[in-house]
Amino acid sequence: MAGFPGVAVRPHAKAHKCAEVARRQLQLLGAKGVCCQKVIEAEAMAEGGVSDLLLSNEVIAPRKIDRLVGLAAAGARVGVCYEREDNLRQLNAAAAARGTHLDVLVELNVGQDRCGVNSADEVVQLARAAAGLDNVRFAGIQAYHGGLQHVRDPRDRAQRVGQVVGRARAAVDALKAAGLPCDTVTGGGTGTYRVEAASGVFTEVQPGSFAFSDADYARNLQEDGGVGEWEQSLWVLTQVMSVTPARGLAVVDAGTKAVSLDSGPPRLPPAFEAAYGTMMEYGSGGDEHGKLMWPQGAYQLPMSLPEVGSLLLLQPGHCDPTVNLYDWLVAARRQQGGQQQGGVDGWRVEAVWPIRGRGPGQ
Repeated sequence: MAGFPGVAVRPHAKAHKCAEVARRQLQLLGAKGVCCQKVIEAEAMAEGGVSDLLLSNEVIAPRKIDRLVGLAAAGARVGVCYEREDNLRQLNAAAAARGTHLDVLVELNVGQDRCGVNSADEVVQLARAAAGLDNVRFAGIQAYHGGLQHVRDPRDRAQRVGQVVGRARAAVDALKAAGLPCDTVTGGGTGTYRVEAASGVFTEVQPGSFAFSDADYARNLQEDGGVGEWEQSLWVLTQVMSVTPARGLAVVDAGTKAVSLDSGPPRLPPAFEAAYGTMMEYGSGGDEHGKLMWPQGAYQLPMSLPEVGSLLLLQPGHCDPTVNLYDWLVAARRQQGGQQQGGVDGWRVEAVWPIRGRGPGQ
């Protein structure tokens, strides 16, 4: 973020859900806090010593609101989004009951059409409502468009994020005209953060997947024509269960319970192609099986296939929901010559970290 003075980075913990990773991000990036998408993630961060938390989502259920307020009562700085005055009053009442305060941010719909208000006038109305309450502080707005993170062409991506910036700017201008300070304009993600950061409107950005990357983000084109801005650091370990040379097929023990397929299948690392002569393609074999297949038109005999029992690495198609399937992150460092043949030779385990924030999103 050195090229964007005045813009902070607030890494999104929904990618890793792990306080050990978050603490390292705060140290290495100089960030003051993290984003979370669910209360359970915020609790995991607070338990791990992270004290500045933005819940970049709306919280409606009274029990969840009480848990969120409990983090503030315990000493964390907690922010949360809202789009309705009744929810704002819920948040204020819960904070008052615990003798604490929350920062609140109006969520602005910037084109994704899920949550958020649609006009600058609504932003002003909700900000005024917060200003009249004692246990919440209007902190700004959130203007995030997750759907644009995966627009492949950089010019198209920038043009479409420009519309997001325009809506955010209109809201900020309306707040200023109404005499309401807007300290924070937050949004952006791994795919678009450069555009928001350069806009002169956003004060912080929320990239999350950059910490690990995945096969989907690796398809994003960069301005220099390259692909994949981030080095892959998250891999799923899998083992070959069965091999059928006549069909160019290897079956591994990573099925849909091991890898998320919502953004496409996982991929093998480049070292696999160097070792076996082709990049086999992953296909779902069900809950507990994955099928590695030679690509159509690439058949040649004899086929070189990994042996039964071989350990292989898979690059997830989407890192966030894949991490959510696991209880632990195994932190390993690649030694000289590591990752031969797409496997785990030459890696040394240095730590094992709990993924405390995983789950269905309580």
